[in-house]
Amino acid sequence: MAAALSRAGAVRPARAPPRGAPPRRYAAARARARSLAPVANPRNPTTKPTPRRARAGRRRPRPSVSAFRSRHNDFGPLERAYRWLEDHDLARRSLITVFAVLLSRICFLLPLPGLDRRFLHGVLDAGPLGAMKDPFGDLLQTPGNVFQLGFGAMVFSSIIVQVLVSVVPSLKQKTREGGTGEAFIKNLTLYIFAAAAIVQGCLTAGLLQPYLLRGTFAGLLVNLVAGAMILKTACTLIDNHGVGDGFLNVLVANIAAEYAVVVRHVLAKFAQGLVAPAHLLGLVASVCVCVLASVWLTASTEELPISYYSRSEDQDDLDESYGGREPYLPFRINPTGMQPIIIASYLLHLPSQLASAVGGAWLALGAALGTPLVYYPLYFALLYASAFLDINETSREVSLYLGKIGAIVPGVRPGKATELHVEAFRRRTIRKGAGLLAALGTFSIATEVFFRRRIGASLSLTSMLLLTSAVMQVRRQVESYRQAPRLERAIRNHEARTSVGARD
Repeated sequence: MAAALSRAGAVRPARAPPRGAPPRRYAAARARARSLAPVANPRNPTTKPTPRRARAGRRRPRPSVSAFRSRHNDFGPLERAYRWLEDHDLARRSLITVFAVLLSRICFLLPLPGLDRRFLHGVLDAGPLGAMKDPFGDLLQTPGNVFQLGFGAMVFSSIIVQVLVSVVPSLKQKTREGGTGEAFIKNLTLYIFAAAAIVQGCLTAGLLQPYLLRGTFAGLLVNLVAGAMILKTACTLIDNHGVGDGFLNVLVANIAAEYAVVVRHVLAKFAQGLVAPAHLLGLVASVCVCVLASVWLTASTEELPISYYSRSEDQDDLDESYGGREPYLPFRINPTGMQPIIIASYLLHLPSQLASAVGGAWLALGAALGTPLVYYPLYFALLYASAFLDINETSREVSLYLGKIGAIVPGVRPGKATELHVEAFRRRTIRKGAGLLAALGTFSIATEVFFRRRIGASLSLTSMLLLTSAVMQVRRQVESYRQAPRLERAIRNHEARTSVGARD
């Protein structure tokens, strides 16, 4: 019977204990007998058998570190890439920035559902949305795209918040409260942005409703507002976890896409002999002048001399003898960067948007603002005034910092007098930078109009200023992220030396 079961592949039943023997005693005796039985080495039959108990008593060799890592840290490629990005801050931020910019470019090319886009080019270019195409890049490359509202709501909310912070004392105090005040200002900006996006979405949906093949006005409004929210989220993602300013990075991507088309068009016309060499050289020279002036204006500073009352005159003389110079505090002449250009462009195009959407007296106002005698002086004045919308009040902080490092401004008493002196110096510095920025912005837009009439197409020199500012800002942040590990190592080495010295 047992042979038949084994041939059929069945499991052989376990051997029953002898009759009359207790089960536990039998199991213990069998285990003891098995442990005392000699076992030969199967790999080397010539060796003597080793008892099982002695074999089990040996200590196994400790596994090596490499074997432990290969067994327990055998991560997949995605997990290894994730851990590498966790350890490299600059690479992680760069990847997040590229992802957000690519997402914005894809949505700029993604059309809204239900629209008849065959007739939208002429309507949108002639309407209020086309007024923002030149300064803000090729937002209308795909007519009726998901990001049709563009940057208008973001620019509007930024202007309103800066004006409120400059006027309302309680909001100005919020900027000095650190993280809590900064979070409050961000939430206020977000609420104003949402309200502006809904209002702009209603106006835009009203213009696009005659070309709506399927769907409703409410559905089109939801798509437009959702696109504006996605664009705002992408910019915020770059601000918090990326490199550079999110708004400028997405805007620069649009500008670069427009430049590629314009450069090919201008070179094709020059190859056909439709563009004079003098005009092409003048365009290239204007671009170089705007780029160099923008770099100088962004990086230029004014120096406020200071002196250390905790240092002796011999130390100062020693520093000067070795090529040192007098200490100073640098103040940027253009702390707001090229943001006033965005604000001025938006405010000048706002009447045109209202004229096309509302009509009536706004049409006459929009036509009057389009004349050169009104447009250029108003643009200069808006640039100059927008440069003073700086919410970072640093005069008090500078005065406290001078007291901490043991320094004073020569000829000025510490405390409130120093704060007032620093504020006056800062205002004078910003006034100089505002005049230069207004002159540069007016020159760029006048030159752009001139070459557009002579060549038929022109690089947006105003956008070139924004492009240069964004590149410089990204460069500064990259340098700071590269210096951060060195600073951390220096701090750790200093703490280690301090602890060793205290122990000794």
